[in-house]
Amino acid sequence: MKVTVRPAIPSDAPLLAEIESESFRQPHWQAEHFMRYDCTVAEVEGQLVGFLVSRQVYGGSAGAGDPEREILNVAVAPRFRRVGVATALLNQELAKHGSHFLEVRVSNVAAQTLYRKLGFVELGVRHNYYDNPSESAIVMTMK
Repeated sequence: MKVTVRPAIPSDAPLLAEIESESFRQPHWQAEHFMRYDCTVAEVEGQLVGFLVSRQVYGGSAGAGDPEREILNVAVAPRFRRVGVATALLNQELAKHGSHFLEVRVSNVAAQTLYRKLGFVELGVRHNYYDNPSESAIVMTMK
């Protein structure tokens, strides 16, 4: 299966919201939220099947460290999971210079496994970070 990754465009927003709704029990993102940040989408045979939203939180400077990026949201349509879509999205993001970090639900073992496979390591825990249901987050980073 060939996965194509490209920047999101405003007309993608309704499909992104649909994937968000299919992927999370209590979706927090609405269509207009995706274009506020750096949003990348994955397509298979022209069909939008996943997304990754990130942002630069620190631009870096001489003597003060590399840029830092936060991965805010990743989701893949249920029928396209475990075929490399999330990996393609994450590899595109990780190609951007700097260090990356993210939070992942303690219960989301599949995502944690993928992140570790790509080189992320656990940095700490944010207790009761998520709502609906209340759950802690594992903070992961990769440099």
